[in-house]
Amino acid sequence: MSMRRRRHSSLISLLLALTLLLSVSAAAFGEEAAPKAQIELKGEAELNWVCGEPWHEPGFTAADAEGKSRTADVTVEGEVIPWRPGDYELRYVLAEGDEVLAEAARLVHVEAQILPETVQPPKGTICLTFDDGPCAYTEEALEVLGRYGVKATFFIVANQTKYLHLLPKILEQGHTLGIHCYDHRSYEWLYKNERNYFTDLMTAQEIVYQYTGQYAHVVRFPGGSRTASFLAATFPGGYEEMYRVMRDAGVRVYDWNVQPESSTKTTEGTFIDFSNPKEPYEYAVVLQHDARLFSVKALESMIEWALGEGYTFAALDETYPEVHFE
Repeated sequence: MSMRRRRHSSLISLLLALTLLLSVSAAAFGEEAAPKAQIELKGEAELNWVCGEPWHEPGFTAADAEGKSRTADVTVEGEVIPWRPGDYELRYVLAEGDEVLAEAARLVHVEAQILPETVQPPKGTICLTFDDGPCAYTEEALEVLGRYGVKATFFIVANQTKYLHLLPKILEQGHTLGIHCYDHRSYEWLYKNERNYFTDLMTAQEIVYQYTGQYAHVVRFPGGSRTASFLAATFPGGYEEMYRVMRDAGVRVYDWNVQPESSTKTTEGTFIDFSNPKEPYEYAVVLQHDARLFSVKALESMIEWALGEGYTFAALDETYPEVHFE
């Protein structure tokens, strides 16, 4: 082969080698630069959450390699249990079949609330409490209380949408807003397990916050803690553990030790029962219902009698000792 042909052959080989090298480099470069599907988290990838406050997903967006929105196709694996302190990991996955196109993760630290220490109130303190409102008679109760400057506690049923506009008024007048439940209809469902009860409680808390900008810190079980024995039985530590979980979630639980409505279910009978205690009241948590007109009608005479006897009235808050049935 002539020198010229050998040079020509070598040049072609060199050009082929360079072409192949450039092709590989271009492919590699193109592979690296090609757009990919992605998930973008809203908010922090690691955040703290207050135990007892309803969990709200901060949100996320997702897009495929062409930039088309795929947010609706993202699956969120894991859950946050907002009434139980602990660390919870959420995994966000965008997939097609078995192929994972994109994923992201969020770590949520649910931190127990620390309630203030309780303080024993002075002897002769009466805490009027009203269950099952707000309702048609709540404003009448508020009017009577306001006229005498008496503060009370309202344990509300939060699904009574017709009267929820009264929640800010209750607070504005210096009363305490507590939670009875969201839905009072089925004790069997409510107390079946921890998840049912706390789902109901979180729903009620959400509504209280929507109307007032704050969460409640006092709670009364529907039917009282004896009825909630079905719920307590689902905790390995029984009542003690149940109350601890409630406190971690930022609420104290109050039964009652005076029940003036129980005998005749009349205005006169309610007043008579209240004004004839077997022993002078020391720390009285009185059960009434603003949903019962006869009880609301007894309120004025009850207040006048108690003030005349030297008693003082107070609204419950989380600094008051819890009252539980024996």
